[in-house]
Amino acid sequence: MELQSTESRNNCTRRAAREKARDHLFISYAGEDGALAEWLTLKLTAEGYKVWCDRIKLLGGESYPNDIDHAIKHRTFRVLALLSRFSIHKANPVKERTLALSIARERKIDFLIPLNVDGLSATELDWMTADLTFIPFHRSWAEGFLGLLKKLDSLDAPKNPEKGKQAVCEWFAARDCAAARNERLWTNILPIIEIPRTISQFDLEGNVDLDNLKDKWAFYRQTPNEVWAFGPPDPKIGLAGKEKCSIQWQDAKQYGQLNMHHVLTHLLKESLRSYCLRRGLLPIPNRDDLYFPPNLLTNNRLEFTNHENVRTHVLATSTRTIRSIRSGVEYREQIRYHLSPTIRPILRQFVSAAVRVGVRLHLTDTNGQPLEARRALGIRKRICKVWWNHEWLNRVMAIASWLTEGQQPCNIIIAPGGCFSIGGNLVTLTAPLGIDEEALEKAVGMEETEILDEDAGIDGAGDEESPEEPTND
Repeated sequence: MELQSTESRNNCTRRAAREKARDHLFISYAGEDGALAEWLTLKLTAEGYKVWCDRIKLLGGESYPNDIDHAIKHRTFRVLALLSRFSIHKANPVKERTLALSIARERKIDFLIPLNVDGLSATELDWMTADLTFIPFHRSWAEGFLGLLKKLDSLDAPKNPEKGKQAVCEWFAARDCAAARNERLWTNILPIIEIPRTISQFDLEGNVDLDNLKDKWAFYRQTPNEVWAFGPPDPKIGLAGKEKCSIQWQDAKQYGQLNMHHVLTHLLKESLRSYCLRRGLLPIPNRDDLYFPPNLLTNNRLEFTNHENVRTHVLATSTRTIRSIRSGVEYREQIRYHLSPTIRPILRQFVSAAVRVGVRLHLTDTNGQPLEARRALGIRKRICKVWWNHEWLNRVMAIASWLTEGQQPCNIIIAPGGCFSIGGNLVTLTAPLGIDEEALEKAVGMEETEILDEDAGIDGAGDEESPEEPTND
């Protein structure tokens, strides 16, 4: 009896030792989802968890295991599987998930924790993973991470919060990607050269439908018949009224109950909008934003000089063939994306007056009808996922060049109190340290991405010939 009791205690001790040794989270993913895998590894490590991800070596001083099967079986607490349209069919992620599911059945625990990266539906998964409970990451990485932390807390996953943040800091320091040289930083800011000195109040006659006039005249509405503007409306729009007063906005921060700084900012914004509409941009229904319609430009090209001083172009609008699966049936259809500039004035205290140029995408069918918002969001993410920083910069520079038509400065409006004019070159800054590009890990290629459609023509940003497959379910 004593011998049996001793053996039982020894078994319990060995079992406890095995459980204690299983203290890592193993991240299984496809190379195309490497950015999320790296972000997740660093975030989890900062929380105090031990994480294995082959994209990040020697994090916390530990090497990545040579024998993956042994590591998953004997050293892993849970496997985190990044499930995406890339990973569900790739050999290594499938093998790792299969092993994790076998261990789950053997130990009767939820050993595999699936993370839904891009909104996969149950019909797109294999029978082994279709009935698992997913943690959604496709809506927001931050939201998904909070859900994952709650799951790990409920499982009492081993961690050491005191060492996590230090390990991440040491990993970043060891990369040594900084170079002791000045580096130019590009902004998306155009300088404002001049602003009209005066703002005038106008009293309009009769019943005026101002909503139908704001695309033709930049104004700030105070009452149904009283507005502020840089100058009178163009006689061609048939608006009758008289000027009541004119003030120097720099000297009058308040006029009655009005904040004149707010009025000025609004007038600059509306002046930019009216200018873009006159140049041919169209308004997006039910929104303030504008977009480039087809055939506004020759071959739909925005020509510009890029950051390397090379004359090139990007496409202002283009078509894509998308594949979607609904109720198990595959559909293919064409959609059109349009660059949608966001051009906003900046008049903050202690900041020089400027115009900020942003880039969004407006998606329509081939007849010009906007796509439903939720569907458009998924497709927009798929198109933009392969646009890197220099490609976004190219589009900002292209829009800035179109906006100013190469003029230096460019007059947006000419008013009695002066011009509203902007510079044609983006503001640049200088950083005292640069980035050693050679020391950075090379980006994972997209060779296995299926291309359903290619644009005719070459985009100067270098991505139009190899778009990622936009898929929506």
